[in-house]
Amino acid sequence: MTRRDLMMLPFAAMPLLAAGEFWNVKKPEDWTPEEIKELLTRSPWAKEGAVSVFGGSGGGLLNRSGAMNSEGGMTGTGRTRTSSKPSAQPSEEPELRYKAIVRWDSALPIRLALKSLPAGIEDNYLIALVGDLALADPDENEGERESRVDMLKQYTKLDRKGGAIPLVKIEPVKGVGTLFYFPRSEPLKDGQVMFVTKMGPVEVKCKFNLKEMMFRGKLEL
Repeated sequence: MTRRDLMMLPFAAMPLLAAGEFWNVKKPEDWTPEEIKELLTRSPWAKEGAVSVFGGSGGGLLNRSGAMNSEGGMTGTGRTRTSSKPSAQPSEEPELRYKAIVRWDSALPIRLALKSLPAGIEDNYLIALVGDLALADPDENEGERESRVDMLKQYTKLDRKGGAIPLVKIEPVKGVGTLFYFPRSEPLKDGQVMFVTKMGPVEVKCKFNLKEMMFRGKLEL
């Protein structure tokens, strides 16, 4: 299917469910920028992940590579806080926080919003981790990237009833985030699925309800 084919799907002939949702009642070319943003950040296919930072004893901070930073700051593009020492006023203690959106990029409504047709979606579910939490860096040297990818493969999965779906591929994309590929040979039909990944002390979890991921009467993953 080409990009032109993607945008020319016969939406008028498809059944309409969840009529209150704009993606089910409006043609993609009529989606407003605000609606597209909502679809890409707060929708059944895109949610804010729960990010946990396990600093261990002493509450050390993370730097961009996932190593502990005893100086109380963060290198690279990540979040910062001024000091790792306890504050005299606990309520004023700066917090280290990340924000990450977990997005199902292989799902048709997301592809329509992005106006893109990523490779590999015929055989894989493609999930993107976007935001200010970068778990893989396309600018790293080959050795660093391989080490990071190996760690991500060890801890990344789609957890579901009946057993987890293992990761098959990771692709860091500059300016986008990290893309995770899971095989479609492992069917997802009902219930819930949890995306889980971990890099060093940083863990991200995000739960999706498959019943909500219906687009024009069809489950879209």
